[in-house]
Amino acid sequence: MQTLQKPAQEVFQGLVLDDGRTFANWGLSRSTRPAVYAEPVSYADVQAAVRDETRFPSPVHPVGSMHSVTSTIVNDGGTLLCTRKLDEIIGLEHDPMGRQVVRVQAGCRLKKLTLWLQARGVEIPFKSEIGEATAGSLATCDSKESSVDGPGYFSAHVVGLTYVDQQGRLCTLSDHQDGAVFYEFTCCFGLSGIVVECLLEVRPATLCRSDTAIQAFGSAEELAAGLATAHQQSDALFAIVFLHELAAFLDRRCHAGPGVFTPQSSQPAAEEFRAATRLAIQRGFDGVAVPQPSGIIYSRADFVNEYWHPSADESRLDFQYYEHDLSNLRTVVTESYRFTKAFEERTGFTPKGWATFFINRLESSRKPFGIYSAGPGVSFSFDPFHSSPDDPLWQEFSRAYNKLAIHDLGANASPTQTQWLQRGDVKIPRKLARPRFTTKYYEQFLD
Repeated sequence: MQTLQKPAQEVFQGLVLDDGRTFANWGLSRSTRPAVYAEPVSYADVQAAVRDETRFPSPVHPVGSMHSVTSTIVNDGGTLLCTRKLDEIIGLEHDPMGRQVVRVQAGCRLKKLTLWLQARGVEIPFKSEIGEATAGSLATCDSKESSVDGPGYFSAHVVGLTYVDQQGRLCTLSDHQDGAVFYEFTCCFGLSGIVVECLLEVRPATLCRSDTAIQAFGSAEELAAGLATAHQQSDALFAIVFLHELAAFLDRRCHAGPGVFTPQSSQPAAEEFRAATRLAIQRGFDGVAVPQPSGIIYSRADFVNEYWHPSADESRLDFQYYEHDLSNLRTVVTESYRFTKAFEERTGFTPKGWATFFINRLESSRKPFGIYSAGPGVSFSFDPFHSSPDDPLWQEFSRAYNKLAIHDLGANASPTQTQWLQRGDVKIPRKLARPRFTTKYYEQFLD
């Protein structure tokens, strides 16, 4: 680890708000009233905020676009430090290992980064549909994607970081110089330090082919078998499972060779599919029909979308997240079906659907804690979602399903993507947390 020279003076030049206003996440399901909200415009600003405990009271908690569905943004009485103005893409370079990498600031949105890389003929394999997610938050938090070739979580593609530690020092870590310390930092949820810059390995851009269809099944066992078969027939599979109806929308993704932009031969079908998928995600699949194209070839970069901030009376996506090993697919699907039908019989409620990603994992040494830490293999997420975060039956369902998924089915949950967690549902090693950065929300998960 290298410590860089500190600034000559402690001046915060960015935006500071300390008037008691409230901030909410994208889905308007969580809000917080920090003592101070700050938007730094330089790394020196971040250092100054961390050092000045009087003007910027503890804990100092970094946020990006605040798209998380959980209480991770909640920092009442502390300092909420938003990296949105640290959004420069510094450029492509080669690291000491000879790898081509892009150097990007922490507040850069995934959509902006993806388009910038696409214009230069390169990419990172991870391409989440949520384009507002920021590089800094993804580098140390949980993410998921059915990536075509390569691990399906953003931090797996991070090879270097610059961050501000709890003393306000500007520090660097890299995979080739710092090994285990670096990989532990990528599991810290911002509790070890505030990321201000990332190095991401890139590769030549590739194209994807999708074959999509809605398929019905006669039983939960057949549904699980259908998902397994579709996964085997694909280079990557993404599915929306309508569990209570024993049906699934299947997006079988396969390699389509090198290429940068969606070919005209796939238009307008690809654009219609992208636009409909974007609206469906925005609305939480409430009343939105998605086309079922077959054989379209496209750039995954074109399918990284941005979403408008909804109003409180709009349908909007809300979800839970659970990671399982692929070997548990049949049990998870059948037990979840049994639970969901019993809940429906009692209350009349079911979630809108279940987002199902299949995610390639790396060795445990490169993901030592949290989700995807089981070593080489394939995980799948089985994530119920709904279109109204405030629906009391959705909240009741989510709380009850946590007990089944986590404690009975052995799922790994995420403090940034799984709501209504209890102490013990998630365990973050205490050695990763620094008092200056640890909020009450995260304190309950330290082990």
